[in-house]
Amino acid sequence: MHELSLACSVLELVGSEMQRHGAGTLRSVEVTVGELSGVDSEAFAFSLQMVLDRSAYAGARVTLTRVSPRSLCTVCGADFEPTSFYIPCPQCGSHATRLVAGQEFRLSSLTVETDEDKP
Repeated sequence: MHELSLACSVLELVGSEMQRHGAGTLRSVEVTVGELSGVDSEAFAFSLQMVLDRSAYAGARVTLTRVSPRSLCTVCGADFEPTSFYIPCPQCGSHATRLVAGQEFRLSSLTVETDEDKP
């Protein structure tokens, strides 16, 4: 289950960013996951929530943004949603296509409450 190791890596990145920016209270972590990234988004979300809850960031909420795959045909310029990596262009049948979205996996944002934000 590589989703747990990915979650641990995201936790390390969160810790680095919190230190770099002077910290506060982490309220949420948003991660962008492409449908063709090879990451099981449900297992990853569960794993990330689990490691956050067992860290100094307990109580932070996990939000996933899922990205649907998009491909571009380099022959006819068609933009389409592929069902896998190696799908021909539905317009012209060419295999000269390029995946332009759907492989993402990135820490998108952190929501942090600072002392100034508290009532």
